[in-house]
Amino acid sequence: MQSTSLSQADGKASVWVAGLAFAVATFALFHGPAGMPALVLATCGFALLFKRLRQNREALDSQLGLPEELTRAHELLERGADRHALSLSHTVAEQAHSARVQESALELVAWCELSLGRPNAARDALSWAAGSATLDPYCRAAVEDACGQSLWALHILERAARRRNLPREATLLRIDLYARLRGIEAACALTLRELGKLRAEDQARVLSFAQANDSGGKAATALSEALSRAPQFQVDK
Repeated sequence: MQSTSLSQADGKASVWVAGLAFAVATFALFHGPAGMPALVLATCGFALLFKRLRQNREALDSQLGLPEELTRAHELLERGADRHALSLSHTVAEQAHSARVQESALELVAWCELSLGRPNAARDALSWAAGSATLDPYCRAAVEDACGQSLWALHILERAARRRNLPREATLLRIDLYARLRGIEAACALTLRELGKLRAEDQARVLSFAQANDSGGKAATALSEALSRAPQFQVDK
């Protein structure tokens, strides 16, 4: 208990020091002759202040055990205890001090609402973090798709894919959206480009869907040939 109090006191002290440095640098910027050095000091002071505030909030969340509660909520959702996971996620979102923990909790609230068949409630949950650059694009796209905005969901994933590699689950949703919005050939072509992210069963599922819908296009044929040469697919087959 004493060490926790001391760490909180140290954190507050560092915030005050950073704030004081920022204030002094800002004062010097407008009242001193050294404009550029003062501007650099003011920028550094602001960055340090922001960093310390964020660290203090994350430390407080850790002391409250919120990351562990989020992990437990994830486990509950995976076991099918949707309502229990939803209640716990709401509690974490309300108690969170840091943006990272709060956004993670809101995303989990959205997944719980989707699992319960309430896409509009899931969208409402994400609206509390609207505009955040760190909000999971897969979660956003899944919510928008469930709300009937499939084209917007695809736009979210396309924009995210241009910036970074999407995980397997997001890639599968992107392929599904391609099949529904752009056709089976487009979905097969995307699958070919993303083979490295997919499991053998994912690849086979896309091919089976293409064959079931009588798609004899170039992309479907190329996908079939690529999978026929893959040892992993041959074993499953």
